[in-house]
Amino acid sequence: MANKHYDINYLQNSRRLLLNLKEHSYTFFEKINSGTIIDLGCGAGNDVIELAKITGKDVKVIGIDHDPVMLKQAKEQSKEVSNVDFILSEAYPLPFEDETISGIRTERVIQHLNNPEQVISEISRILKKDCPLVIIETDWSSLSFYTEFVEAQKKVNAYYTDVKINNGFAAAKLVSYLQQNNFRNIKFEIHPFITDSLKTANELFRIEQMINEAAEKSYIAEQEGRAFYGALQKADDGNYFACAINLVVATCIK
Repeated sequence: MANKHYDINYLQNSRRLLLNLKEHSYTFFEKINSGTIIDLGCGAGNDVIELAKITGKDVKVIGIDHDPVMLKQAKEQSKEVSNVDFILSEAYPLPFEDETISGIRTERVIQHLNNPEQVISEISRILKKDCPLVIIETDWSSLSFYTEFVEAQKKVNAYYTDVKINNGFAAAKLVSYLQQNNFRNIKFEIHPFITDSLKTANELFRIEQMINEAAEKSYIAEQEGRAFYGALQKADDGNYFACAINLVVATCIK
């Protein structure tokens, strides 16, 4: 995976802002009453804990992440939950036998991968037939602000999709990835996220930081970047700030 643009604080902030979407993603696993569910790229383990509560003690929920700091916190906050476990691992290869897993959930992980097709194939390998896969991804190309600085926004978006995010168009490619691995009953949902707060936009997308980075790497002129961010601040001060982005949920069965 590429260098991360997130940490525990970022994940916790985004969890708070995306809670309804997360809860929706859990519902696809409600009917599983035995076996093992994996949350791939589990971070600090909050989703693992919630899945364990929904599915009951006869289902083992395993969180997988490549970051030992994340997993340390996950283990700490799940000490009272008996049916969870955590494994330190990359997304490929996964340490499970063929067709042994009853459900897999992965959120905002595919965008960070250099080899997304390989990881989807690995997910298919370990998932049992007729069992669910749920993928949540951010459509970074849909990030929108409402100022006159349209060209500046295009350049900042290009920085997200082409540089900062390893696989910036992952959301658009999800159906293709799934079709290549013969997943069935593919369904695709679009969930707009809208905020009228620059503070919230910075928490979730790190707008100011990304504009500064884009200027440093010559994706946008420094003066143009300052003017763009100044317009966002002016809109926020005037109570007419608006920002939107689409998150997508792809569901299917093997």
